[in-house]
Amino acid sequence: MSAAESWAEGPRSATRERRREGRARRDARLEVAGLVAAVVFVVLASVARALSNGPLSTADETAHLDYAYEVWHGHLPVFERGIQFHPAFGAVPPVQWVSQHPPLFYALLAPVVGPLIDGNHLYIAVIAGRFEDALIAGTTVLATWWAARQVRPGDRVVAVVAALATASTGMLILVGGAIYNDLVNVTFCALAIGLAARALRTGLTTRLVVAAALVGVGGMLSRLVFAVFLLGLVVALFVAPTRAVTARGAWGRRVLAAVVVGVVAALGAGWFYLRNRALTGNVAGSHPAWAAAHLGRHDRTASSVVTDKGFWEQLFAVYRAGLPTTSPLTWVLLLAPLVLAAVVGVVVLVRTLPARGRRHGSAAADGQPAEVAEVAGVVGRPLWGVPAGWWLAAMMVAVVVLTVFLEVRFVMGGGAPNTRYALPLVPVTAIVGAIGLTALGRIAGTVLTVLWSICAVVAYSSAVGLVTPVGPAIALTATRGDYVVSLVVFAFMVVAAVVLRLRRPPAVGVDAGSEPDVHADHGGRPDGA
Repeated sequence: MSAAESWAEGPRSATRERRREGRARRDARLEVAGLVAAVVFVVLASVARALSNGPLSTADETAHLDYAYEVWHGHLPVFERGIQFHPAFGAVPPVQWVSQHPPLFYALLAPVVGPLIDGNHLYIAVIAGRFEDALIAGTTVLATWWAARQVRPGDRVVAVVAALATASTGMLILVGGAIYNDLVNVTFCALAIGLAARALRTGLTTRLVVAAALVGVGGMLSRLVFAVFLLGLVVALFVAPTRAVTARGAWGRRVLAAVVVGVVAALGAGWFYLRNRALTGNVAGSHPAWAAAHLGRHDRTASSVVTDKGFWEQLFAVYRAGLPTTSPLTWVLLLAPLVLAAVVGVVVLVRTLPARGRRHGSAAADGQPAEVAEVAGVVGRPLWGVPAGWWLAAMMVAVVVLTVFLEVRFVMGGGAPNTRYALPLVPVTAIVGAIGLTALGRIAGTVLTVLWSICAVVAYSSAVGLVTPVGPAIALTATRGDYVVSLVVFAFMVVAAVVLRLRRPPAVGVDAGSEPDVHADHGGRPDGA
């Protein structure tokens, strides 16, 4: 290149750089706009449901409210003691049948509902408790977006569509419009996925281990099923890249991180499960004998559960909102994105395995000593040199399988396959589904996202009562206004996702959409920032 050409290239290069920076800023603003819209939508949708559903319409909701009321008065509930306040309306359970749950959600709810119940403002207490759960639904969307950003760093499209999919989940809206403890748990499940992904991609740091320990305690103080996600997080820490320069040092750091997180969770939440065991004879705090005698529930075989079509329909109808569990729309919303993601995953696997084989063959031909290869993997890659994306895929499959296994065991013992029990898997299905919806090119991805969103808003609308008043007359007016605003916000959310999708199609790969890992092949330390 001549001096003149070099002189001319300088301004052109600077112009291209400014354009790239401007594009990145616009993409970031679109992502923030889509995320904010998703959070606002799920809060509005949950509020609309809260106002249009009868107060204390289920005995479960009454029991959850009573738990918070008892915490407000300084003690934990006991199964046999029953409900400690006396509602003038709604369903009342014969015993305190949610006393087996850990107290975190109820400690958050107690300062809101306790004084109102003491002041004989029960209806306002119910609505206030529901509104708080609506805000928690917003944190669930936010946590799932953050988890998607860690699973696919640099891919703003998948993150926004994952937020959209979470906010549009019908069962999440139903629970967000009632008083249940599920969504605090789902938020921690999403955070666990995000921290596991961050550990696998950037390596172990003190800050990350501390965050994982706090999430472990919070999750175990929300619901027992979080133990599945805690196990996934601990395994991710055990196989994550480290800053150690020797194999022995790397093993030590991994073991220490995994042990610290597990021990802190046990110390922070174990006391409650020991209490369950002391009161009921099992850490889950269940009462199978009482359920058999009073609710007609009896043990079932594993084969009778897994071959029962109703079990699967009831458990995984997370998008149904007000629709029947057998509605085709429910299953299109859940399965179509997951099937697309599975197809993409198979294609990626077929493309990448031969390439990995060639790279390993080349390394062997170069005569690289095994111990040198191990140390290189310790510093720059997760354990055994397996790409982070593959570890993440394995972790997500494992938490789904283990969660379903626990539900099968629960139903075998006489429990019911409530759709709420599948909510911890929503961050997984939302992230994987977002990959499926956006992986087939700009036009195809845009069309699929729009069609999916139309189906989702139809399902959501089925859960909101806009004709028959429930409670004060003003509640119906407020519901109608809230519903209209929620539709506007929903449309804005979809537009933000679509525009972002059209501007930059993500690549397809095991770590598609990821920012380059500059440490992966050069022995540099993970930054952990």
